[in-house]
Amino acid sequence: MAQSSRRFFLRDRTHHEHTELDQLIGPLTSEPAYRRYLKSLAAFRIGAEQAMSTVRWPESLAGWAPVSLSVMMQADLKDLQEIHHPMPDFPPPASLPALLGVLYVLEGSSLGARFLARQVSALGYTQDFGARHLAIQTASPDNWQHFLRLLESAPEWDADVAADAAHGLFRYAIDAVRHTDRLTETSHG
Repeated sequence: MAQSSRRFFLRDRTHHEHTELDQLIGPLTSEPAYRRYLKSLAAFRIGAEQAMSTVRWPESLAGWAPVSLSVMMQADLKDLQEIHHPMPDFPPPASLPALLGVLYVLEGSSLGARFLARQVSALGYTQDFGARHLAIQTASPDNWQHFLRLLESAPEWDADVAADAAHGLFRYAIDAVRHTDRLTETSHG
């Protein structure tokens, strides 16, 4: 597939936030690290998916849907006897370019899911226990490629609006990690 100029524009415009989020999460090489990640990602992803559920789906995206992780994340939390701590509502995207920016972040997270699944399998978390959401993400690699084709061919495009929406969702994810950390600090000291 030809490289998407819109994809790389969004990647470049969100590089700082993406790097900050990756560094904030760190490697998932211990049970506490994975539990922190799972609680943080659930807060982020469930909030984002709730916002997306209110969006009127545009005709240009008909026949395609983002991978939904909320149900599997709730099951993973239950496996680990953790509870979901919701974040404040994330605002639904108000235009097709904003929607594309949000979807870029949501669907793009599947690219790292294979790496994360390998890390957490060493801890005993699998598609049947504790890491169902990662199994769902890694089971649909074509969904990302399909999204990229839709992104490139979208009839309405405003690069700044899309980048602002992607930036906002990355900030929401960063806030979810910090929210989880604050709750952990509160409960442990």
